[in-house]
Amino acid sequence: MIAVIGGANMDIGGFPSGLCAMGDSNPGRIRMSAGGVGRNIACALARLGVETQLVTALGGDAFAEALRRDCEACGVGLEHALSFPNAASSAYLFISDPSGDMRLAVNDMAICQRLTPEALADKLAALNGMDAVVLDANLPEATLRYLAERLTVPLIADAVSAAKVRRLKPILPRLWALKPNALEAAALTELPVGDDDAVACAARRLHALGLPRAFITLGERGACCMERGETHFLPAPPVRMVNATGAGDAFTAAIAWAFLRGFDARQTCAAGLAAAAIAVESEATVSPDLTEAALLQRMRSAC
Repeated sequence: MIAVIGGANMDIGGFPSGLCAMGDSNPGRIRMSAGGVGRNIACALARLGVETQLVTALGGDAFAEALRRDCEACGVGLEHALSFPNAASSAYLFISDPSGDMRLAVNDMAICQRLTPEALADKLAALNGMDAVVLDANLPEATLRYLAERLTVPLIADAVSAAKVRRLKPILPRLWALKPNALEAAALTELPVGDDDAVACAARRLHALGLPRAFITLGERGACCMERGETHFLPAPPVRMVNATGAGDAFTAAIAWAFLRGFDARQTCAAGLAAAAIAVESEATVSPDLTEAALLQRMRSAC
């Protein structure tokens, strides 16, 4: 069993019919669905057949009830989730361009600041009974430090954003693996990340900071995997881009899934790329086509 500790929110997505005109009303479609890095990773893990618990903060509103129903439908447990009846649940508003890439987004995730060390103290015994724990960097820095100091199981972290990834720097030696994109790796290492040589340099810098494994995603260029300072680059599989939101979360879920299978770094990176490819081909934040069988098939096709 894997526990995911992080954000769960309602995603409100806008999909313009044509080119996105800033400062104007754009014809298109609007879709609302459950999201949040922690929720997305947990749901993707459940789709991959992994028993999963989500430790998150839920408010006292309709969004919270929708998130509970969503997790139940995905097969994600909420036994250790925290409820704050007087708070608003998290929400994430994004606009995509015609290619599926996110053009603009606003997030309201203040409730995540309530996931404090004090709030999570009585969850430690249950968390230490897991096979692994996934952390997302939406958690407060003090909480990340607290969990890193007290959890004895392997920890996998998702960087979330270039601004939030810095919260993970003090706990890099405690992590089993970290999944940043190029911008997040640059923010964490304070090194420019451009071509493959620069990416490899940043990966080795992460190792020097104490991180044993990193999976740096590079969009259509694929990903760089680093283990004990050695780097390898894997190409991205061909995809039919529909919606890029959630691709990184699917990658992180695949890292945790691959950990349970005992995969090495290259196999784990291949699993992450395959999961991300499945993710971007769906409008849903977590693709309904993401299954263990589909992931293994996509990995075989890439070989």
